[in-house]
Amino acid sequence: MAELPLLDPDIGAALVDAVGTPAFGTLMLDAAQREAGVDEIFAYHIRDGERPVALSSISERGDHDRRARHYAERFYHHDPVVHARQRTAAGRGFVACVRAAEIGLRDYRAICFEQPRFADKLCFGWRGAGRAIVLSFYRRRDSEGTAALTALANVGLTALARQAVPASETSLVERLETRIARAFPVLTLRERQVAARTVAGWTAERTADALDIRPSSVLTYRQRAYQRLGFSGAADFLPAILD
Repeated sequence: MAELPLLDPDIGAALVDAVGTPAFGTLMLDAAQREAGVDEIFAYHIRDGERPVALSSISERGDHDRRARHYAERFYHHDPVVHARQRTAAGRGFVACVRAAEIGLRDYRAICFEQPRFADKLCFGWRGAGRAIVLSFYRRRDSEGTAALTALANVGLTALARQAVPASETSLVERLETRIARAFPVLTLRERQVAARTVAGWTAERTADALDIRPSSVLTYRQRAYQRLGFSGAADFLPAILD
């Protein structure tokens, strides 16, 4: 009979109890090091069209907070994991192994892989409705223990779901998009996305980063929305979208 790669129930219970505290990362990294030679862990929650929000970051290598910050602010949309996440249906999980050589963006590869000498990262994620939780294990060399990491990731993602924003809690931008769509159905999807973020007070640069388009394109979509509706500015949306 084959041996199942199950996680020690006591470790799993400790992880669930520790989520949201510094002890969570320590417990997770200790278990991952023993099972598969993992050197760094980074977990985040992400909503579609927005930047990642870090849930946990811990490492045996220095400067992991800097790497996590650069990833969330600059590199996340260049990560091959994005494609795995986008291809996954809501209510399903995904796994992706990303090797340093696969990273096309030079700064991303240098800062998050080459400088700390990571050979790859093994990413486990769960896709919800318009959002996802991703747990990444960074390794300095390919190693055994993928099955054990899968068992650890299952418990880790369950625990992290408690810390992430609940699915029922809709963000301000999503609420604005819904209201703008209802009040102004003539607008295209991109025009609604840009208009919602403009009303929420986002800059063109932040909107462009979230939607993976150029800042000049943000200005174009914004102007098209205003012209289509005969508006002079973002404040003109408010009477129609306020409850």
